[in-house]
Amino acid sequence: MATLYQLNAPYKLACCLKLLTATDRLVLIESAVALVVDTHFLKQLPVGLKVFALNDDLQARGLLNACPAAVQAISDTQWVAESLEADRVCSW
Repeated sequence: MATLYQLNAPYKLACCLKLLTATDRLVLIESAVALVVDTHFLKQLPVGLKVFALNDDLQARGLLNACPAAVQAISDTQWVAESLEADRVCSW
């Protein structure tokens, strides 16, 4: 079962990491999009985990061009679609 984890603050990552598996998905929203510039962030994640960041939140913080290739910037519409496809959604 794939879970979509929605992370809204960088400091909540430590709690979320314990639950993430390669089949899950992670969406960075609000201030958590700042993690895209953290050099250790992606190294902590399970191999194969799909990582997304909300386009509007990246843009609001001037991070859209800093987003690494491993993190896909998505629209609100795409975020809703990911939520609907997931077996469950967990917000942090």
